[in-house]
Amino acid sequence: MVNGEPTAPFNATKGLRQGDPISPFLFAISMEYLSRNLNDVKESQEFKYHPKCSKLYLTHLSFADDLLLFSRGDVKSVTTLHRCFQDFSDASGLQANKEKSSIYFGGVTQEVQEQILSFLGFPKGELPFRYLGIPLATKKISLIQWQPLITRMVAKITSWTAKKLSYAGRAQLIQTVLFGIQAYWAQLFVIPSKVINTIEAYCRSYLWSGTNTITRKALIAWEKVCTPKSMGGLSLMNMRVWNKAAISKASWDIEHKSDRLWIRCLHAYYIKNQQFAQMAIPQQVGWMVKKLFEARSSLPLIQVNNAGSVIKQIYYQLLGNNAKISWKTLRFGNNARPKAQFTVWLQMQGRLLTVDRIASWGVSVDHECKLCNNQNETRDHLFMECSYSIKVWEGVLKWMQVPSFRTTQWELMEKWIIQRIKGKSQQAQIFKMAYTEWVHAIWIERNQRRFEMRSRKAEQLVKEIAYVCNVRAPTRIKEKVQQFCICQPSRK
Repeated sequence: MVNGEPTAPFNATKGLRQGDPISPFLFAISMEYLSRNLNDVKESQEFKYHPKCSKLYLTHLSFADDLLLFSRGDVKSVTTLHRCFQDFSDASGLQANKEKSSIYFGGVTQEVQEQILSFLGFPKGELPFRYLGIPLATKKISLIQWQPLITRMVAKITSWTAKKLSYAGRAQLIQTVLFGIQAYWAQLFVIPSKVINTIEAYCRSYLWSGTNTITRKALIAWEKVCTPKSMGGLSLMNMRVWNKAAISKASWDIEHKSDRLWIRCLHAYYIKNQQFAQMAIPQQVGWMVKKLFEARSSLPLIQVNNAGSVIKQIYYQLLGNNAKISWKTLRFGNNARPKAQFTVWLQMQGRLLTVDRIASWGVSVDHECKLCNNQNETRDHLFMECSYSIKVWEGVLKWMQVPSFRTTQWELMEKWIIQRIKGKSQQAQIFKMAYTEWVHAIWIERNQRRFEMRSRKAEQLVKEIAYVCNVRAPTRIKEKVQQFCICQPSRK
């Protein structure tokens, strides 16, 4: 058939190679042929279903080239199933790889097992075994079987340790890559607390130390880091709450997604036309199904709408409405660099490693501020009293054409900043970005003077902040930013 019309036969001169775009379609067509043949097996009087598959008329599950076949553990049923697969192999040329295939028995006598193994020539497998990357088992998964998840995450962290990433860069990798790895498992299993604690310890250590070994160094508690931005966190996912939300979503699906195969199986063998929310937990269910029944306690709290991810909605509802920070406006719609935003996040919570905090831990350190060489270094001094910092800030305010504001009280300073960044006006957006970049520039200058013995003039920092704001400004405010100019004093 060419363009929907029959044509004369022609000889193919080239075969398909691995990676050819049409290969998946041809494979799907061939597997559809196998699937239909297996569905016809039920017509044979010699074939008997697996005890947990008869009500659904289930003979197989297939995902790409991973195939699971089910039947009762007797020679006739297995022979019938094998004959069907052999017909498919003769027609398609696809053969089962005996080195990668196994037979799993349950409740079958040793004599029958030996007959089936001798007939098929496949090795006998033992539960649990891995399918689509996760272990399949009838019992609760042991801690040793969670090790592949931990090992994979540690391997990712190890590959990043050689890279000189900022705190913000590490946080982004944790949120996107590491969370993505465990999210797949979290939607299928209740992850043990010990496993979650280990994963969180590696993530915490990488964020604050950049290492692949567990340390206790942290500027802010991990529970706080995993809260939303409006509550003072970094919006990293709380794995414990996310796992609970994912299992609650699966429990919610049992009542609302009856067309799915695994839910049909639960209804056929355990629920049996009862009210899922009110029925007792069946005694014969496996450990994971039991967890799904136990998750019903969270269902009354769930108010799901059709917009966005259901799991994410449940997650935020389980987190609760905790107190929001007063400076939350600084966390949203900020066009400053991510690493500058991270520095401000630490500054607003008083968690920057200033000298007074280091000294409070019993560490011997020079207390003098290296920017002004005049007073002891604290957060309030560094950003409100230091003559060098004030000179830079006055230059930034002059560049933005904003009236100067001076105070030695942090509460008043914070209140003034919040008042300036409220709203969506161009001036508010520019001020938010400039303040964030100023805090970061002062902190970097402090570190360079203290650890590298390098220094820059205040005018250079003002120029650098203005340049960064000009580059980072989105289209909506870029024209306004470019109207500002830095006045150079005349030289006589």
